[in-house]
Amino acid sequence: MSFFDEDIKKSVWEGKIPIIFTLSPDDLTSHLPPSPYTFMAPRNSYFPLITSVVKEYFSSSTLVLLDEMWLEYRGIPLKWHVPIGVLYDTLVLSKSGGVIEQPYWNIVVHFQSYPDKILLKCPNIEAVRTYYKNVLKEATFIKQGDINKFNNLTINQSNDLWDGLKNHDYDKFWSVNKKFAPNSYKEYKNIPIRLIINYKPPVQELIPVYDGENSTTEITLENLFSKIPYDSVSSLFNYISNSNNTGNLSPPLSPSDRNSAEVDNNIENSINQSSLPPSAEYSNLLQFMKACGIKYRIQGIEPPLDSSAVWLYEYFSHPDNFIYITLFDPSNLDNNSFNYNLNNSNKNSNNNNNNE
Repeated sequence: MSFFDEDIKKSVWEGKIPIIFTLSPDDLTSHLPPSPYTFMAPRNSYFPLITSVVKEYFSSSTLVLLDEMWLEYRGIPLKWHVPIGVLYDTLVLSKSGGVIEQPYWNIVVHFQSYPDKILLKCPNIEAVRTYYKNVLKEATFIKQGDINKFNNLTINQSNDLWDGLKNHDYDKFWSVNKKFAPNSYKEYKNIPIRLIINYKPPVQELIPVYDGENSTTEITLENLFSKIPYDSVSSLFNYISNSNNTGNLSPPLSPSDRNSAEVDNNIENSINQSSLPPSAEYSNLLQFMKACGIKYRIQGIEPPLDSSAVWLYEYFSHPDNFIYITLFDPSNLDNNSFNYNLNNSNKNSNNNNNNE
């Protein structure tokens, strides 16, 4: 690996998002509200790994219940099991047409009324580690056809991998993560990829490295989009209407996401839709993207369509070894496209808790 290659990888790892955390007025127990807390959050981390300082900061102004903490952006609970950068690209960047309009991401912090009907609980850091391991094993299987490289890790290597992610230690993390990389592109079975659309469960398709069984031509990002059937994503590009009709928008889930299916469906079933273009008009995602002006972001940027897909994967994938591609329609920037009645959800959750 050249210095330039290493420099790219490290630059992606060091990507950060400026965040302002504000305590919810409903959680305030002191006479005066505390000042907001600012933090530079790593794109490639998860919120439970970085919010211990946030808990400590607000502890003098509220009753901190460790397993009740949750985060909200414009009425939308933030999924703790999704990388921070993916959340930002989906909820903030995509709703500003891909342009950064505000210098900070404003997030509200809650310590009560956990919306457990629509958000998986995260009782401790170990829950994050368990989820991360499961997704990493899935990505390894997609890439290699087995999980031998994962199973062959020693206890020390497994701990170093986790500690590197938890503490955002580039050298420690990559000293182990590099072991999951095939020796050459020819050893790839498929590219682990997840498409994120309107805060729905990810869409996954098996994408090969080469454009054809006997080909030596690497597929480009454009080829990748052309290999994804339009029918697998059509229902996710919903548009706001005045109708009160709702529908089940769940795409096929990967094994590591099935546990969160019920939670995600509660979010999705509150979404109002208007009619979508008939699927017969498009056979694949690329045709739909070009016809409707759909944009995409990978780690916050828009790589050229002629970029090598496997090269992008090797340098822009997240620590779980998936590359996340956020798709959005710049003509439909209303956050209500994935909004729902949070107050009713909390009310129902509280009622259920009272009945226990």
